[in-house]
Amino acid sequence: MNAHDDFEDRTPGEKPSFQEQAERVSRKLSDSAQQVWLAGLGAFGRAQAEGSRFFDNLVKEGETIEARNREQAGDSQSWRDNVEKNFGEAREKATGTWDKVEKAFEDRVQGVLKRLNIPTAEDVAALNARIDALNARVNRAEQRSSSQNVDPSPGSHQSGVSSP
Repeated sequence: MNAHDDFEDRTPGEKPSFQEQAERVSRKLSDSAQQVWLAGLGAFGRAQAEGSRFFDNLVKEGETIEARNREQAGDSQSWRDNVEKNFGEAREKATGTWDKVEKAFEDRVQGVLKRLNIPTAEDVAALNARIDALNARVNRAEQRSSSQNVDPSPGSHQSGVSSP
């Protein structure tokens, strides 16, 4: 589908209606959201696959270390320290990998939202603050206007009747 397919029944030079433009943007947004979802699933799958391979490699390495330690039949405390050290390193690497995947996914989503000109939470908050300020100004202007249009009470100095 190309850009002309959306408005093929239109005469040349005629601009699309607001409704047609909104539908077109909605379709693009839906397509982009689908792509972001699929990218997230792909990232998750890759992280799982790499995490499984990483875990399998650690198991093999652990088996090697265990066999070496059995041969030495030495200090069991040093074997335990070695296992705990390797386990701690593995945990740090896995956590770092997940953090990187999460950050990459968040950056990708932000990029798509920015390209689609979707406002951020900060943009919406700033716009709400501006709307509140404008409402306050309109309310004050309406109050001043209504107080100036109030009919003066009879006998007041604004009645237009001059005193003898």
